[in-house]
Amino acid sequence: MTIKLYWWRGEGAQDSTKQNFGDYLSPLIVEMVSGKPVVHASPAHADMIAIGSILSRERKAKRFLIKRKLHIWGAGTDSAERIFSGRHHYHAVRGEKTREQIQGLATMPALGDPGLLTDRWWSGRPKPEKKYRLGLIPHFVDQQNAAMQDLAKLGGVRVISVFDPVEDVARQIQQCDFIASSSMHGLILADSFGIPNRRLVFSRGIISDLKFVDYYSAFQMGEPQATTPIEWIQTEGTHPVIEDPYERPGLESIKDKLVSAFPKSI
Repeated sequence: MTIKLYWWRGEGAQDSTKQNFGDYLSPLIVEMVSGKPVVHASPAHADMIAIGSILSRERKAKRFLIKRKLHIWGAGTDSAERIFSGRHHYHAVRGEKTREQIQGLATMPALGDPGLLTDRWWSGRPKPEKKYRLGLIPHFVDQQNAAMQDLAKLGGVRVISVFDPVEDVARQIQQCDFIASSSMHGLILADSFGIPNRRLVFSRGIISDLKFVDYYSAFQMGEPQATTPIEWIQTEGTHPVIEDPYERPGLESIKDKLVSAFPKSI
């Protein structure tokens, strides 16, 4: 049986060089956990929604104006104003903020972003050797930022494009000692592999802050203090946060619960 999965494709639907790895991670993780082939489908025809701040698409799950039920596994909110229908099968959502926005929730879903399972998807491949002291992963809206260009000139730094294939992104992240990312899934993949990381903020108001709070709530922790480009530039890439204790409480338990929560009937 093939799973019909909705994930955000954006410009990547027509241009393979514009496939954001965080979105295109979804079919790979779903296929790994389910053991079934996955194809893209619109919310009107999909069986499931998984990775991404795409839960608002649940309202489009209709055929001939008749509302359908979707299997939800790990999707999340991107705005404090969202309200989600409780009619769907909620197996897992990204965090507590998402769960709070679901009306009439029948059962408590697991919490966590399935991107945390990337290390298990990688299993069987060689472990990359460390090459860089700092990996920078700018969100696509930050790639041309002037400060980003200055950061890229620092020694020992690897700039990782969100438009690289998932396997390439995962490999490059593992080659770094520390990750600074304005892409949330850059942080999530770093957490998956146990690599210390911190959010990098270029400007407020462009990228949803709530989705980061939502993600960290699955660990029962607040979002770590974000960093700015100027801080990294002034310290020549040796920001004090590199020395901060790094932990993600219950990480392996969250991974196990995500796997256990995956719908068996789909």
